[in-house]
Amino acid sequence: MADPEREPSLVREPFALAPSEPAARLAGAGGIALLGAVALLVHLRYLPDLSIAIPALLLGAIAARLPGLSALRASGQRTYGFWLQVGAVLLGPAIDPAAIPAMGLLGLALVLSKIALAYLASRILLRRVFSPMTARLLGIGNSVCGVNAILLAKTRIGATDTDAAAAVGAILLVGTLAVFLAPVVALHWHPAPYIAGAVCGLGVDNTAEAIAAGSAFGPIGLEMATMFKLTRNALLGVVVSLSGREARSFREIVRDFPPFVAGYAVLAALRLLGLIGPVPAAWAAMLSQAAFALAFVGVGAMLLDEISGGNLRDILLGSGYLILTLALSAGLVLLVGP
Repeated sequence: MADPEREPSLVREPFALAPSEPAARLAGAGGIALLGAVALLVHLRYLPDLSIAIPALLLGAIAARLPGLSALRASGQRTYGFWLQVGAVLLGPAIDPAAIPAMGLLGLALVLSKIALAYLASRILLRRVFSPMTARLLGIGNSVCGVNAILLAKTRIGATDTDAAAAVGAILLVGTLAVFLAPVVALHWHPAPYIAGAVCGLGVDNTAEAIAAGSAFGPIGLEMATMFKLTRNALLGVVVSLSGREARSFREIVRDFPPFVAGYAVLAALRLLGLIGPVPAAWAAMLSQAAFALAFVGVGAMLLDEISGGNLRDILLGSGYLILTLALSAGLVLLVGP
């Protein structure tokens, strides 16, 4: 764990981007775009049955390790969240009317159960292993939307980047494992797509990796993972409010509502009402794939830096906890059944 006696100037700030010149920013953005295009081409021509996340993550991670490509890592860290949100919003027109009753009130109950489980764990179990702030941040990330929730809550509860590093590293590590293991599960065990997608959306904590893992189980798996995950994301403001030092107003809770969740819901509603036809929906799906390609190249580019930013012991222990809650989430989904 971090030593509180260390000088602040010596503490690594893994989420602070160093100032960069416009040329470096442009080069980084161009590199992300080029690698995203290559990942999309590889996916469409050679790996159509695998998620776009797999070639994109690998290309981003390999390229970012090459000498002189620090701008690529910085650009990935700066832009992946934006492209992820664009991709998620554009999934809205692809929603199948059957997916909504498949989630239903039982799905909402599962989401609330996962949040309650993570909240209690952060208060009772995690504090025995981690510092109080790291325990709270890991519980928050495990409750709703992973890294984004941690970064938002960090400022709300007065934590530091050092407090957050282990929680972020654990969530990214487990999420990446889920992306690569989901196709193996799909190939060898053939679970029902709506069950597998629900498990991914409920059990994988970072939005990017949850959607990517769900896509390994086909369009239905992707839809269910997206619906479960964005429902968790919608409760971000509530969870952060409960974890804060002081009570917050309703306006402050609403302020933390992720706008891209609303965008997804609006486009899904328009599709269900027949106001978005099959052709625009197909274009939206194609553009969503392109946006996810850029997002996952960015995730890959900064992945190793972020995972290595925290204490290795805390990252491994946090990963073990996240794998346990993923298994419990799968058990809840299977218990509720179809």
